[in-house]
Amino acid sequence: MTRPPAGPAAPVCFLGAAYVPTPDPPARRAVLYVVVDTEAEFDWGKPFARDLVRVSAMAVQERAQAIFDRYGLRPVYVVDYPVASQPEGFAPLLAILRRGGCEIGAHLHPWTNPPFEENVSLVNSFPGNLAPEVEEAKLAVLLGAIRRNFGVRARFYKSGRFGIGPNTVPMLVRHGIGVDFSILPGADLRATGGPDFGAFRPVPYLTAGGRLLSLPMTRGHVGPLAAFAGAL
Repeated sequence: MTRPPAGPAAPVCFLGAAYVPTPDPPARRAVLYVVVDTEAEFDWGKPFARDLVRVSAMAVQERAQAIFDRYGLRPVYVVDYPVASQPEGFAPLLAILRRGGCEIGAHLHPWTNPPFEENVSLVNSFPGNLAPEVEEAKLAVLLGAIRRNFGVRARFYKSGRFGIGPNTVPMLVRHGIGVDFSILPGADLRATGGPDFGAFRPVPYLTAGGRLLSLPMTRGHVGPLAAFAGAL
């Protein structure tokens, strides 16, 4: 992991895109986004496979939603293609959406999201590693399923496995995505084929000339050893 530089968050040039920290408002208040990766059931310890599309767990999502409702939280469910395309997956969320309890975004897992033009592999599990036309075709299919089955146009995106690439930001802008949750601050995923987010802080950034808001995961080190986070 590459430790971010000390001091205030600085602009980051990442995969050809400029990320500029958003200015703090005069009376700064914390804003909490609850983002739920809503995806097919599979074992992360086993190989990726096209047929891992079971979504039976969605039947009990109301149990978690009841907790959100109790605290007045309106989560963003970022859904993958198996959830967005199968009634067993999208119907429970559609009921929550219709009563105003959530927002729906897109979550791209290449191995279960058509069109299937790439080999299934660890490297190709990161959407940003795909050929640009394949990454965009998969996103278009996913967004189409969301429009068809939820009746909304997704404005939120989170790349599966935090796997953004050099073509992701302009692709998101072309498809009307306004908020991206794909940054994992301080993490270096290059050992498995993913990006290196070492320069990012857990603060909001604007990219694509201000057309895309990037909200990284809330992540950091606390306690007496926080100063040594990079070394540890």
